[in-house]
Amino acid sequence: MIGVAALIATDLMGAAIPWLIKGGIDTALSKGKSTWDLLKYPLLILGAALLQGMFRYFWRMNIFGFSRRVEWDLRSTVFSHLLKVPLSYFQHTKTGDLMSRLTNDMQAIRELLGFGSLAVIDAAVVITASLSFMIAIDPWLTLWSLLAMPLISLSVRFFGSRIFHWSRDVQQHLSKLSTYVQEDLAGIRVVQAYAQEENQFQGFHRLSSEYLRKNLWLATLWGILWPLMRVFSGIAAAIVLWVGGRKVLQGTMTLGEFTAFNGYLAMLTWPVMAVGHVVNQYQRGTAALSRIIEVLDTPVAPGYRQEDLPAPARPIQGHIELRSLSFSYGDQHFPALKEISLAIPAGSTCGIIGETGSGKTTLVHLLLRLFEPPPGTIFIDRIDITEIPLATLKEGVGFVSQDIFLFSDTIRENILFGHRDADIEALEEAAGIAQILPSIREFTHQFDTVLGERGVRLSGGQKQRTALARAIIKSPPILILDDAFSSVDTETEEEILNHLRQFMEKRTTLLISHRISTVQGADLIVYLRDGEIIERGTHEELLARQGAYYRLYQKQQLAREVEEMAREEESG
Repeated sequence: MIGVAALIATDLMGAAIPWLIKGGIDTALSKGKSTWDLLKYPLLILGAALLQGMFRYFWRMNIFGFSRRVEWDLRSTVFSHLLKVPLSYFQHTKTGDLMSRLTNDMQAIRELLGFGSLAVIDAAVVITASLSFMIAIDPWLTLWSLLAMPLISLSVRFFGSRIFHWSRDVQQHLSKLSTYVQEDLAGIRVVQAYAQEENQFQGFHRLSSEYLRKNLWLATLWGILWPLMRVFSGIAAAIVLWVGGRKVLQGTMTLGEFTAFNGYLAMLTWPVMAVGHVVNQYQRGTAALSRIIEVLDTPVAPGYRQEDLPAPARPIQGHIELRSLSFSYGDQHFPALKEISLAIPAGSTCGIIGETGSGKTTLVHLLLRLFEPPPGTIFIDRIDITEIPLATLKEGVGFVSQDIFLFSDTIRENILFGHRDADIEALEEAAGIAQILPSIREFTHQFDTVLGERGVRLSGGQKQRTALARAIIKSPPILILDDAFSSVDTETEEEILNHLRQFMEKRTTLLISHRISTVQGADLIVYLRDGEIIERGTHEELLARQGAYYRLYQKQQLAREVEEMAREEESG
């Protein structure tokens, strides 16, 4: 409101200046005027100009500042919303598209709120003030000067819809271009390893050329509209010069009035032309806003709608029970899990083994509510997890995924990601249990070493052990390790597991793996195939049955022996 008031004051000061010029010219041309009569008008013009400058500062600070704050608030809202949408949303929405919405679309909305709102208010005040003064000077000349104005309105209406269409098209194509660049840079190792630099550049060139073509066509539309409005404004000026000039020669209009009238006509030119610019801003801004609303209209994951659920009476103990759990992904016609029933007592270790695609990771994602399980199928401490507040559930679970993700931050910040308040002793203890501490101490800056994008400075095994330390430092009652040792050899895996034994003693631990060596020490082992439990029992019980688990064990033992023989031959 302060900005709007200052803008109105700025325009009124601007409108006062031609009227003062009129008075100054007519006074100068009159006889018998004193020095003060000649001096007061320049002083008044100077005062009006100074006030105009001061008010202009206030409206720019408040109106443009307002649009910046709205942009910040809207961007924060969208980012916060994206953190809570279901994982399935990201399976069909590209990262580059979301990046484009959070940057380019936000800029278009800011420009609409800033320049667009400014131009509308400015045009309303300037047009009202200018027309009022013009009518006061000569109503008929005002009517003549407005003859060209309907042509401007028709031009704006004709080009407006086309500008909207192409603005949205340009923004959508920029999303495709952003996605292409983001994927190529993220996968640069694969691009260079397969010598596809030229092919990828050609793909970028095609997308970039199409983006250029669309932008040039949009610029062409705008390039036609803007000169057209200037032509129509020029026609109005020519009419005033012809009709008004004759009035001055005939003595029915003073030179001061004629000068002031032209000053007000010139003031009308900018608002009328700004209308066309606002149309462009409006079309781009509304197209951008519709893309932002698409994101905000995406429902958040069900767990985030239950944030007001009462926390359990006591902290999570770790008893897990699955009751006839079946689950299918939205785009699949066959179930990923079929009638899974399983009880895992608190403090025990359960190994889940199976081939790729057997449903191991799906089961873990349902336990974490990364995907929503059917109600009445998963219970923790005999409470349906759909009735446990999401923050409470995830606070009680430490999770290491097979798809390790490390942030481009320091080792310290990556390990502390789930427990920001931990001290240096807890940090070193977690790193020691995960067997990553010796590697950290080899770096010059140790825990303050910056890892780079996705932890590029670490090997695959080091990344997994860093992620393991991140889960350990939370000291959760439930620990889930989803193929957490796939990037280390069996000897290193055994060493890590030996250090984990004491940590796992009082925690419910789920060991998910394709290696029997990882799960053989578990209290209970479950063998999954095609989403079903086909065998369950201890390592010794399953071997005694000589079923699928036994055959897999024999195969892995043979592969390990062959690997050891090959290693011995190389060393010999």
